[in-house]
Amino acid sequence: MTPLSREVPLALDRPDLASGVREVLGRVGYDEKHIYERLGVDGEGKLSFGPLDRPRLLWRTREPDPLGTLMRLFLMEVPVTSEDFRRAVAPMDPAEWAELGLVANQGDEVRPLVAMRASRTLIMAHDRSWPEGGKQHDYVLGVTGSTLSLAEITVRPRVGRMLDLGTGSGFQALSAAAHSGHAVGTDRNARAVGFARFNAILNGIGNVEFRTGDLFQPVAGERFDLIVTNPPFVISPENQLQYRDSGLRGDAICERIVREAPVQLAEGGIFELIGNWVRDKGDEWRGRLLDWFDGSGCDALVYQNATHPIDVYASHWLRQGDVGDEEGMSEAFGRWMDHYREIGVEAIDTGLIVLRRRSGGNNWVHFETEKKKNQPNGPGILATFAARDWLDRMGGTPGAMMDLRLRSRPELRIVQRLEPGPSGWVVEDAHCVIGKDLEYEGRMDQSVFILLTLCRGTLPLSQVLSQVAAKAGRDLESIVPEMLVTVHRLISQGFLLPAEEVSNEPA
Repeated sequence: MTPLSREVPLALDRPDLASGVREVLGRVGYDEKHIYERLGVDGEGKLSFGPLDRPRLLWRTREPDPLGTLMRLFLMEVPVTSEDFRRAVAPMDPAEWAELGLVANQGDEVRPLVAMRASRTLIMAHDRSWPEGGKQHDYVLGVTGSTLSLAEITVRPRVGRMLDLGTGSGFQALSAAAHSGHAVGTDRNARAVGFARFNAILNGIGNVEFRTGDLFQPVAGERFDLIVTNPPFVISPENQLQYRDSGLRGDAICERIVREAPVQLAEGGIFELIGNWVRDKGDEWRGRLLDWFDGSGCDALVYQNATHPIDVYASHWLRQGDVGDEEGMSEAFGRWMDHYREIGVEAIDTGLIVLRRRSGGNNWVHFETEKKKNQPNGPGILATFAARDWLDRMGGTPGAMMDLRLRSRPELRIVQRLEPGPSGWVVEDAHCVIGKDLEYEGRMDQSVFILLTLCRGTLPLSQVLSQVAAKAGRDLESIVPEMLVTVHRLISQGFLLPAEEVSNEPA
């Protein structure tokens, strides 16, 4: 057995036993569907395993059937009887699970040494949520909300090489292996790399490797078609947990990664980062980020999802840690506020930064700050890049569009709320939806709705706008300027495409 560390001795040299564990978990239904059904929730975002949730979850798994037994052991992280465990893992020998480092056999009880979460199609082993002695500096986190958000946002065309920077327990790299020739995960935390290697073995994924080292150092000189990262972006005075704290001032970790990533991107490659950036006193945040992209040779999309007052931000992250009682919380909160005053932070933004390597042209930066119900998704990001490329080829000016024949993306949906008006029902509010989750919310008036319904790829835009004016009861001359701006925006956001290019849009 090759131990990761003294605390978590997971075996990396017994793929035969790991395969047996995978078969047992599959047979008992240790997957999202069956776990959600047992716990009475309809999504991972509604799962919580805190002390206040444990009584209800233990009641839900009170029957000692195989699934309930393994859920108690690896989700609720409580001991089970040796007999119940033996029945749950049959025909494997319980001693084989102990040899892998997953459990410890103690007399008539079996206790968990790690947690194991079923997420999407993967089983992810990681450190227990409530380890004895609290979370240590090299604590290995499991699948979190930001993990799943990055997975939703990730573009997923077929690529040759993919990099998961700051891989943690390996979720992004293992997820991307299905559409990558080869996936690489890096992390400065050697224990995290060990967990990730074990998870690759546990899930039977062979086209992935994990390397130990800080940021891009383990892959220096290499190029990737896709890079994703969920780094330790929390802006704080702390340096206690590697998965959360970078030890750098302010948002320096995100800035450093954004500045270094273009060198690692192959031509046409895409980089995606979920993170935070600060709003300094008297500073305009767009200007700060523009400086990050200067000379990168990349086009950039910036989705600013939320702005947090520093007190709200600090309180949120302190609640995720081990601050103890009210006195401990008060001391830590004061230390964070002092830190923000020292570095001049007024607020902290949360968002997504996407880069695409495109040499030999004038690179552009687009900021998306409209508040959305959901974050953008991978297909929507690819659609945005494709639309901007097309606008560049045609000159990109609204006036050049009158002869275009446009049609909506096949995945486009419009969700409306109507209100009664003097002459009938009119659109009160609407938003466009691409795919499953990409939504641009905001008031869509009757003219825009008519425009989208008439863009079927058969008529030039000049004729479409004539019909829009007639149906909306408006003067054509007055409607054209504003509608051309709207059409330009709808193309740039991927909602409308040239009719001849719809079939050639990215997968």
